[in-house]
Parts: sequence; C-alpha cells; structure tokens
Amino acid sequence: MMIFKGRNRVTSGFRLAARPSHNGIDLVGDDDKTVHAVAGGTVGFAGAVSKSAGGLTWQWGYYVRIDGNDGRKYYYCHLAAGSLRVRAGQRVQAGTALGTMGNTGYSFGAHTHFEVRNAYGTPIDPASYAGVRNAVGTYTDTESEDDNMKFLKVTSGKCEVFTAPNVNAVDKHYNGGKLTEGVCYPVQAEVGSSGGYSWVRIFVAGVQRYAAVLADRCQLVTLSPGDAFAACVAQGGDTAELEKQLEVANARADEANKRLANIKAYVAGV
Repeated sequence: MMIFKGRNRVTSGFRLAARPSHNGIDLVGDDDKTVHAVAGGTVGFAGAVSKSAGGLTWQWGYYVRIDGNDGRKYYYCHLAAGSLRVRAGQRVQAGTALGTMGNTGYSFGAHTHFEVRNAYGTPIDPASYAGVRNAVGTYTDTESEDDNMKFLKVTSGKCEVFTAPNVNAVDKHYNGGKLTEGVCYPVQAEVGSSGGYSWVRIFVAGVQRYAAVLADRCQLVTLSPGDAFAACVAQGGDTAELEKQLEVANARADEANKRLANIKAYVAGV
C-alpha cells in the first residue's frame, strides 16, 4: 500500500547523509494529492498543535497519527488545512483517505512527511511501510486489483505472514508469524517484487497482511466457485463478488442440466 495512488516521489529520505537527523521520509504525490493510510488502526490524533503549546509537533502542521493494529504509530504530516477526513478515535483501514498533501507547519513546498515509530517511540525506517525505497526517486503504485480472485495456497508450514512487504516485518502476533499449511487465503492484490521476492496482499482472519510467494512454501491458485466462497468466508473476506460468481456458475449449471434433460427427452421420444 502506498500513500499516494500513482507516482510517489521521495524528496528526502530517512536519516540519509544529507539529513542524518531526519526521522521520516518526505513524499510528493505526482498523480494524486490524497494521503492514504498504509496500515489499519485507530486515529490517535488529527489536527494541528500551536507553537505556543511547546514541543516540536507544531512543525508538522496539520497531521494525523494512526495507532496501528501492529503496535506501531504512523504519522502523516503537513496536510492541507481543512482537508482532514478522519477524527480522533475513528477506526481506519489501510487505504483510508486521511487528508490532502499540503504545506502547513515548518514546510517548504507541498509534501507529506511520513514517520513510523515502534512501541517504544523510536523512529524506524518508514520506507517499506510506504511501498518505496529509502532513496530519493520516483516510485509507482504497482498494485493491481485482480479481476478474477486468486488464492494463496499454503503448501508448507514454513510460509510466513508479514505486516508489510518486507522480510523483516514478520507478523508474530498471528500464529507465531506462520500461515497455516493447507489453507487458501484470498489474494486482494499482487503487490510486485521487492528484494527478489514476489509479494501479494492477502486476507488473514479478515485483516490485510502480506506474503512472499515462494515455490517451496505456497502457490497462487484459482478455485472453483464453491471452494472460493468457502475459503473467503473462512478468512472473513468480502464475499459479495464471490456470491455473484457462484450465482452465475450455478445458473450455468442449471441451464446445462435443462439442456441435457431436453436432449434426453427428445432422444427418448424418437
């Protein structure tokens, strides 16, 4: 999941040589100005802090802090005044629109300063969470929603689950970081490649997580309408589209049965 749809341009990275004390990355949305959450959680703060209140958070201007389901805190800063679309206490999911890229606070040009902090409040490299590299450059949102739903079929107990497309982001909160062998998990999107790995975004117990597709551990498959529906229901995924597919498949089967019955009746009468 990227902060902006389309091209995301990194103008300043996390603690690079040019700015060793920069605790986040600065991003510009070249195709889309709407700032989207990259992880689900609860809005811990949405607004601006005045300079007179003390501290340095006034420098962020209007910002949103998401207290992530994974225990981390996500900060989206310098949002345009009047653009915030969420409020404190609101539950959000990855992809939720938070506001519009702006130039509020201590900022020179419209952009979004993005930070991620761990449970101890320590800033960590946020690049992988935003779907970019920690390097100045332009990155494109390559996620493509699948028209025909695919499933990740787990063939080995070694298959891991991640909170982000990053091999260091194993989600230990779910089953010790492992997906269950023999289970098919609905794939929401093929995310692309990172570090030699091919990633997919999947539903695990109704929550968006990620997996690396490795031939010795799992494979992408399509399922029959009935099996697909059962797998989707088991994971708490959105079954509306599958219900439509199942209805169409059943209608085709009924029509085929009617044609067969008509043929048999015609043959019997000859």
